[in-house]
Amino acid sequence: MPKIAYNNPRFFDFLYDDFLCAAVDSQAASSGVLFHSLTKENVWELFEITGVLSELRKKGYTSPKLELSGTDDLYQRVVLAEEGEILIHLRLSIQEYRIRINDYFFKENYLVINWLQTRHPKHKDRKNTRLYPGQDTPGLGIFPEMADFIGFLIISLRLNGTVVRPEYFHDAVLFSRKFQFLEAESKALFKVLKSAFPKHSIRAISTLLYHGKVIDSKKGVTEWKPTEMIFFLEKTLSHFVFNRKFEKKVSKIAENFNLTLAEGAEEELGLKV
Repeated sequence: MPKIAYNNPRFFDFLYDDFLCAAVDSQAASSGVLFHSLTKENVWELFEITGVLSELRKKGYTSPKLELSGTDDLYQRVVLAEEGEILIHLRLSIQEYRIRINDYFFKENYLVINWLQTRHPKHKDRKNTRLYPGQDTPGLGIFPEMADFIGFLIISLRLNGTVVRPEYFHDAVLFSRKFQFLEAESKALFKVLKSAFPKHSIRAISTLLYHGKVIDSKKGVTEWKPTEMIFFLEKTLSHFVFNRKFEKKVSKIAENFNLTLAEGAEEELGLKV
């Protein structure tokens, strides 16, 4: 039996389901607001069927309003807000990516998520919650639902997958559940960061990075830069692109890192373990 969330199918379990494909094919995509394909009602429905709105209602947001803006494929904005507070904020574009498989290259269009933020201003422990870098309130904790929303969005837009650019290390940790780093150098740094400081939480590591407290013995201060991660709609592509050769390159690059923390960084940032 397929997994069910809020009586709705999980995108990553129904990716190639015949019923889903038939439903998508039956929708007209010749007009709309979002990328000239989806109307406001279409986008609202995607938030509904993926359980995003159910989660918002559980957290006390009973009347969110949807805003779509943008003039072309280079910039589109999706916002769910209530009483002047942004709850979900997405900045999107559609770009063509050149992907290499063995000795061949092919070009396909992907949905690019330039920014994804969730905010929970009504969080009961908001004042006492230790925030991640980039947050002004705790997050909503709805990554599975948002992942499903993104999945159904790329199908509805008839794209071949999606690319994210995590602004912070902790965002990359979340996305790594479904996405792969496009560049071996980025994946190598990510793997080393996850293993170099076993006594620290992901939040702590992300905070140390943000404040320039992670030091490489050869390169100096280690910075986290937004780096591209990809999800292929066609699952088999992952096996061809991120093959043994790619992983070998990642391992070789990872050997060159030697990360430590700046002296006194944990005490300075209140992260002493």
